[in-house]
Amino acid sequence: MRPSLRVTKSCVILLAAGAFGAQAAVTVSFPSPMYTDIGPPGPQRDVVKNELAKFVHALDAKYLKPGDELWLEFIDADLAGNPEWVRGRELRVSRGSADWPQFTLRFRLQRDGKVVTGEDRIGDMAYQWHPNYAARQDPYFAEKRLLEDWFRKRFVP
Repeated sequence: MRPSLRVTKSCVILLAAGAFGAQAAVTVSFPSPMYTDIGPPGPQRDVVKNELAKFVHALDAKYLKPGDELWLEFIDADLAGNPEWVRGRELRVSRGSADWPQFTLRFRLQRDGKVVTGEDRIGDMAYQWHPNYAARQDPYFAEKRLLEDWFRKRFVP
């Protein structure tokens, strides 16, 4: 007798859950009403916030232990480059002056029954010197690289 499709799907879901174990949980928030440089309130600001939050969620499997719980707040954000109008549209232009990416982050990590909290101000003054910077396709390449470096240094056991 052939098992029903419903039973087969349930078994696959249970096997997948058992194979991967408990994942780390990450909560990302942007509690400040104003940020130095992620655009005025509106759709563009939401795009930036969503892109950064999605990237942080991708880092959890890479750098956090299963069962870890991380709460991360973006207190301030200053993106690489400065907004300028070029041929009728706004672009971010990086000139290498005081326009490096910077974040103020507040975090709370619960790991192995212990809680670690803190607030860090991070930045990358040499963001244009990264070997892949000129060939980047992602408009948030410098910010993501900065966040990943911080994540690895701060949370890898």
